[in-house]
Amino acid sequence: MASFNPQDYGFGFEEPPPRPETPPVRRGFLLILFVLCIAALIVYGVPYVADRVGYSWEAGRARAAAEALAKLDKAGAVSQSSALFRLAVTAVSPAVVNVQSQRARRGAEGMQGLPVGGNPMAPGFQGAELGSGVIINKNKGYVVTNYHVVKEADRIMVRLGPGDDVPARLVGADPKTDLAVLQVRSSVKVQAEWGDSDQLDIGDWVLAIGSPLGFDHSVTAGIVSATERNDVKIAEYESFIQTDAAINPGNSGGPLINLAGKVVGINTAIITQTGGYEGIGLAIPSSLAKRVVEGLIKEGKVVRGYLGVRIQPLTAAFAKELKLPDNRGALIFGVLPGGPADAGGLQKGDVIRKLGDKQVSDPSELRILTANLDVGAQVPVEYARGGAIRTATVKIAELPESPEAEVLGFHLKESPIQDGKGTILEVDRIVPDGPAAQAGIRPGMKVIGIGRQPVRSLTEFSAIISNVDLDRGLPLVILSGENQPRMIWIGGHGPGPGDGPAEEEGNRDGGQGQPGPRRR
Repeated sequence: MASFNPQDYGFGFEEPPPRPETPPVRRGFLLILFVLCIAALIVYGVPYVADRVGYSWEAGRARAAAEALAKLDKAGAVSQSSALFRLAVTAVSPAVVNVQSQRARRGAEGMQGLPVGGNPMAPGFQGAELGSGVIINKNKGYVVTNYHVVKEADRIMVRLGPGDDVPARLVGADPKTDLAVLQVRSSVKVQAEWGDSDQLDIGDWVLAIGSPLGFDHSVTAGIVSATERNDVKIAEYESFIQTDAAINPGNSGGPLINLAGKVVGINTAIITQTGGYEGIGLAIPSSLAKRVVEGLIKEGKVVRGYLGVRIQPLTAAFAKELKLPDNRGALIFGVLPGGPADAGGLQKGDVIRKLGDKQVSDPSELRILTANLDVGAQVPVEYARGGAIRTATVKIAELPESPEAEVLGFHLKESPIQDGKGTILEVDRIVPDGPAAQAGIRPGMKVIGIGRQPVRSLTEFSAIISNVDLDRGLPLVILSGENQPRMIWIGGHGPGPGDGPAEEEGNRDGGQGQPGPRRR
């Protein structure tokens, strides 16, 4: 049988049959698909993996933290940390009181209903201010609060406990630091102790206790955000502690305490743009408050040291001109005749850099350092003049009520307005043949302004006059016998361009709704 040989018919096996080629379009499609898969993996896969890894890491950390806290809790460390807060509050809270200042109703005022804070159990009175206070002497019943809480009050009530409202008398007040001391004639069993605010540092824990919005013995916690805030301009003498512990209306006068249960400040104000708490609270440091309170109790007033200079900040340009390494210090732009600085040889243009053993960084610090000095003390003053550092010795005098006014030969006092709403300044004495007497100022005259700025209190008068150039004279606006404003120039060389009578309207604090400090 014949066999079949494929090679005989031209079917060779030396070369394989040709393969079909992939069309170019299909090859490009596969390449694009591959690239898209890689991109999708990067966009979606990598974040997913990272998220899962991160979640696992966070979960691991959370488990580790929970285990560590469990061990600390078992060892008692957690409860001990909370115990610090609880113990500090327990030590001070019973000494914190609610302070209500009330004004007598006059005419039909208030007859349509009590305002917020009013006391319906007190016929004839209406609520004016609600604040807090802290008992600092249980034997004599002394209570510290803010001056603005009890200002112009006809009656002051202190709530020692639930249903235990007792009357209090005003021992003394110091508007220049916004502090006041009250006394209650009731059995008081607890008191708070002063702490040392000079030992506070940024980051330290502090607690604020008071009656915000009438909620007695409320406690808020925070840290010290800053110290020596002396440029807030709500008091003549200020070196505030700044804290983020919540301070609200009604907290004024309450204590700021440390975790040792000591009073390191008196809560006073907040910085706000809305009128409510925004995380910036201010407290008067105990180093300042304690001295003021002791003076009010012993003397009924605060005796402060006095240099007799008018000062302003030192600019960097002037510091360079004086060849000083920095602009630290207080520039003298006026020396009051006959004052301690005048007797010690200090002159206008000198820069005070050091008072005693304390460095002077700015005018506010110099004022506080001077105020804390004992009257009669001989104190070295280091100052710069003409590129050289010099030293003079001055004898500290007692600060007059209004140093500039005393130099010009007159003295003022606050007198109540006839309708009982507020006060007005009145000349109560003059120096014969002094500048004021020669200008025609007489006792009994009512002072309503300086230049174009109205004044209603000694605090406002002192703040405004400190910026007046007395070499030109003092433009005092008084009320004449017909109750018409009239300007009298005392000393100097009289009015210059732009000087005129005080404006009848205006708010030197910028008006309601403006950002700034608010007393609480």
